[in-house]
Amino acid sequence: MRNRQLVGRSALIAALCVGGFAASAGPATADEPAFVNIGVIRTFGDTCYGEGRAGVSSPAGMPGAARFGISFVSDTPMGMPCTFTAFANWRNLDTGAAGTVAVPVSDKTARNQPAATVFAALPTGPGRVRVDVTTDYPHVAAPPVEIRIS
Repeated sequence: MRNRQLVGRSALIAALCVGGFAASAGPATADEPAFVNIGVIRTFGDTCYGEGRAGVSSPAGMPGAARFGISFVSDTPMGMPCTFTAFANWRNLDTGAAGTVAVPVSDKTARNQPAATVFAALPTGPGRVRVDVTTDYPHVAAPPVEIRIS
């Protein structure tokens, strides 16, 4: 069991490193979404942890708004569902407008199924937008990403 946990944590650290390099590749365009990996989520009691993946895009049909999505896969050995709040913090670099959207996330997905993604609209307005993701629990953050919203 101990070796299995170490292998899982090593894989998670490797994924965080790869995600960090991918997220720092530069601003994304409207045709290619920017993705940020929010990393390890732990409750204060350290009874629940896993990996969240978040992304932001500028979809057609939503002028002046970004689409934020987040999914979470729990690595908790006991199979307990993890519930937390992710915060998409955004700032329009052209207009100075800023805001935060809270997104409740819960992993109740079976281990052999893909994680469900929760979506939210970010009312950013058009322009270059920087987005970073935080949570209400201790976590390893990824660098902010930029995207151009039309």
